[in-house]
Amino acid sequence: MRLLKIMIPCALLLLSGCSAKVATDYNAGVDFSQYQTYQFAEKAESSIVSLDKDRLEETIKRELRFKGLQPSDQQADLTVNPYIREMTDFDSYGTSVGFGVGYRYSSIAYSTPVRFREYTYGKLIVELIDNKTNKVIWRSVSRRQLTENMTPAARESFIQEQVGEMFAQYPPSRR
Repeated sequence: MRLLKIMIPCALLLLSGCSAKVATDYNAGVDFSQYQTYQFAEKAESSIVSLDKDRLEETIKRELRFKGLQPSDQQADLTVNPYIREMTDFDSYGTSVGFGVGYRYSSIAYSTPVRFREYTYGKLIVELIDNKTNKVIWRSVSRRQLTENMTPAARESFIQEQVGEMFAQYPPSRR
């Protein structure tokens, strides 16, 4: 019984570490071996200049080089469209006290009000667009959050890890 009490939390911890850090979708009808060159999407004049976007592009260049794709200034096979979508969410904090119900008896439950705090974070997204059809053929989204309170070194490490996870699934296996 004591061993079971130790094994269950360990198993749950192990399973939580196995959850996917990125979500990837792609067009299953596309032969990805046909793509040899890429270019980055042109930045719109109104787009926000970001240190993170530069980190993201440099990491993508490295990953694509590992996958055998070469950069091209003109007539590239693919356009890479990386961006960081700003998202907001709420975090709850405060104390909460509760009383439960047991076998053949019950009690009253009470809870103090919980406070909420809004925070913003970035979600990394990378799209690959076929330049002949002008359609997205591959897209990957980070499930983790790029937060405002990360140090520059932590941001760099986060971006490298997430982009590495994204391109670990490129090119998609033919099934």
